[in-house]
Amino acid sequence: MSVHSARWGLSGAVMQSNVKRITIRDVADAAGVSFQTVSLVINHPEKVARKTLARVQEVIRELNFVPSVAARALRNIPTKTVACLFFGERSAYDDRSPQIQDTYWNNVVQALGLAADDAGYSLLQRKPSARQAPAVEEILDLYRSGSIVGIVAVVEQPDHPVLVELSQHNVPIILFGTMDPNFAYVAQTNRLATAQIVDELYNGGCRHIAFIAGERNGHTNQDIQERYLGYLEGLSKYGLSADNSWNIAGDWSMASGLQVAQRLSSLDRRPDAMIFSSDRMALGALKGLYDLGLHVPDDICVVGFDNMQYDDFSIPTLTSVESPLFDMATAAIELLLEKLAGTSGHEPAQVIFPTKLITRNSTRRHRT
Repeated sequence: MSVHSARWGLSGAVMQSNVKRITIRDVADAAGVSFQTVSLVINHPEKVARKTLARVQEVIRELNFVPSVAARALRNIPTKTVACLFFGERSAYDDRSPQIQDTYWNNVVQALGLAADDAGYSLLQRKPSARQAPAVEEILDLYRSGSIVGIVAVVEQPDHPVLVELSQHNVPIILFGTMDPNFAYVAQTNRLATAQIVDELYNGGCRHIAFIAGERNGHTNQDIQERYLGYLEGLSKYGLSADNSWNIAGDWSMASGLQVAQRLSSLDRRPDAMIFSSDRMALGALKGLYDLGLHVPDDICVVGFDNMQYDDFSIPTLTSVESPLFDMATAAIELLLEKLAGTSGHEPAQVIFPTKLITRNSTRRHRT
């Protein structure tokens, strides 16, 4: 297993060139904005504030940046395609529509799309059939026909039967966000992230800290299991314990966050801090606590996960864990390209990136 290194901060690191190609990350860094903002400027400029739009467009001109897939199209070069496949309960897709429903997964797709574009590939997004045989047949047809060169799989648990069967047919696969020793993967330090949150809350005076998992149909994913273990390790460090009555999960929605926060707040032993598995649930909690007349953070601190762009606009602003999505996406695409080039080695490459706790007003208590 390897950890984050300078190599994975560079897009297109496995591509051979004597001249450094400008990537969307270079544009974002030069303009002082996120890669999501640069993507909006390129694809939906009408959604970007006028000053930001002008600044990013000026940097694009100065760097002479051209998106890779667009440049290939201008030269009439066929675009190769990477499949981004979603499996599991917390799916990025609604079964009835191809539209992405979850903001976090929307950012995952965007990051993978930009990383693929930087490498000269396009991205196909798909949620395979829930049944194993049709799913395997569908994906094998795409691979054998040359429609896709390989797969980045967003899966919630290791040993997924569809991926295991596909690997037996030598389909190149990289896991995104899930650790499985039998596959190459990119992931983040979920366990350390929640331990660091407990540090932050404890140092701010909190002693009754609850963790609210996200689940669908009674199932939690590997990310949440790792975060829960980190939470328990953090409590143990300070001699704290979790009350059994706090063992309540949400379903990832804002409504469930509101309901869980109000239920926990009604307990005789009410927590003085709540760590939610997603920002959506945490934002719902802020509304639920406000409706009860409780003040965040003085009565209860609230923390989320994912560091969505709207966290700066909640009242109070939301403390959250930032996932290194673009770094993970870049590494996933580069690992896949190494597999295609036959340079990935015998052991599956496994890269884990650190998260970052972004502290905002939902945990900043007034000290006297």
